[in-house]
Amino acid sequence: MAPPTTPSPGFSLEVTITIDPSNIPKFLSLFHPIYELVTAEPECTFFEVFIDPEKPGVIHWVEGWKRDKQWFFDVQFKKEYYKDYLEKTVPMFVAEREFKFFERLPVEWTYVKPEHSQKV
Repeated sequence: MAPPTTPSPGFSLEVTITIDPSNIPKFLSLFHPIYELVTAEPECTFFEVFIDPEKPGVIHWVEGWKRDKQWFFDVQFKKEYYKDYLEKTVPMFVAEREFKFFERLPVEWTYVKPEHSQKV
């Protein structure tokens, strides 16, 4: 029998931005403090950042949250620490930000090898 597929509390947010490749170091230096603050939030369950080697300047990240999407907009996204970050980084974007929200399936559908999250 297959594991249950009814969504469980929480969601994933996928964000994709495109910036001029020459701005990547500057962007990441502004992004890292926000990454640290967001990952310290008790409701944040994971956060992973990617680049697209075939499309220089494309940065993609996935955030996991144990609350719902409405909470994210009502509480999390209104946190003061986003303001300065957005003021400094949004002008770097050369395309519209893309947001995708996904409901999480039950824990039976989650697996992460321990070495995946080990910092080197």
